[in-house]
Amino acid sequence: MREIKKAKSKEVTDDTKIRYAIDFIEEMSWLLDAKKNLKLSEIPNILRSKLVVSDATSKTVDGYISPNPNIHYLIGVLPRLFQDINLFSRNEDIAEFANEVLGIAISRVEKRSKYELIGLIVCEANDLDDTKLASLVNALSLITGNSEKLDLMIKEKSSVSFSWNETIRKIGAIDE
Repeated sequence: MREIKKAKSKEVTDDTKIRYAIDFIEEMSWLLDAKKNLKLSEIPNILRSKLVVSDATSKTVDGYISPNPNIHYLIGVLPRLFQDINLFSRNEDIAEFANEVLGIAISRVEKRSKYELIGLIVCEANDLDDTKLASLVNALSLITGNSEKLDLMIKEKSSVSFSWNETIRKIGAIDE
């Protein structure tokens, strides 16, 4: 007799299903009453129009091929990299990186704000030779995408014989 009760309790009866349906309809009516200004018949058309716009946008973006992918990568990643206070605590650090790694000499570093330096470097990076930047971009993408490598770069920066170029190449080559 006990086994029969267990089997029945797992089974949902028609009466229970009816109660669930009544509760559902009641809750749905409350929701619809709360949103009286919402016309449900308009929703599918609104959603379709949004989908069409995003499809057109993604096709435009997907169709774009950068003529200078390395330069465009640097223009995107350098500001984020320069914002790392642990890696670039002083304006001189940013200027040193720009000069040693990118070949961009910056005058009057002490009179410029950090943001002015970053903007100047980003604008100058636009004029660099894209083909010469391939190995640098590859190494930077490996470093900036990995917090352990970024931490290792910060640690290396405190060494006496620190060189941006050597450190970037060395850390960028680890576990490629």
